[in-house]
Amino acid sequence: MARYAIIDPENYSDEQKAAAMEIAGSRGSVRGPFQVLLHNPALAEILEKYGAYARFNNSLPDRLNELAVAICGRYWGAHVEWIAHSRLALEAGISQSIIDAIHDGEAPEFGNGDEQAIYDFCTGVFEAKRVEDAVYERCLELFGEAGVIDLMATLTHYTVVSLTLNSFQVPVPDGAKTPPFGPGR
Repeated sequence: MARYAIIDPENYSDEQKAAAMEIAGSRGSVRGPFQVLLHNPALAEILEKYGAYARFNNSLPDRLNELAVAICGRYWGAHVEWIAHSRLALEAGISQSIIDAIHDGEAPEFGNGDEQAIYDFCTGVFEAKRVEDAVYERCLELFGEAGVIDLMATLTHYTVVSLTLNSFQVPVPDGAKTPPFGPGR
């Protein structure tokens, strides 16, 4: 059961109206973690700006950025995040077998070196709390310094999103099934 009340747009404060307009402007509507964050509209606006950059404006190709978001959502067990971004990763070109392996907590078999590099970077951050030198150097070579910074920005933003979704028990969208995450990553 959700641990927050959805604020009726008719009852928004001026600050909530401004934040909601900004959120809806880039995302189409106020949903997921932003329904929680509207209870603190100043924070909602900051996270909207950061998230809009991380999702829509960073230097990584959508395919790799969505892979990173899916890995992050799975790591944190954020069902809402997983449902949205595993689908977006598929639509951007990540194979179903990779999505299935990540869902099941298994290391995927990658055909593309850039996808492997993203996976290795993300799992290093989440599991070892650091990135090995060889992985960092490979990502630097593939994505450049701005790309590595953008990858870290994506992981940082979606960690905040995942923890918000989990802490406030944001339900999965109507009609979606809660994924049965097994043990593992």
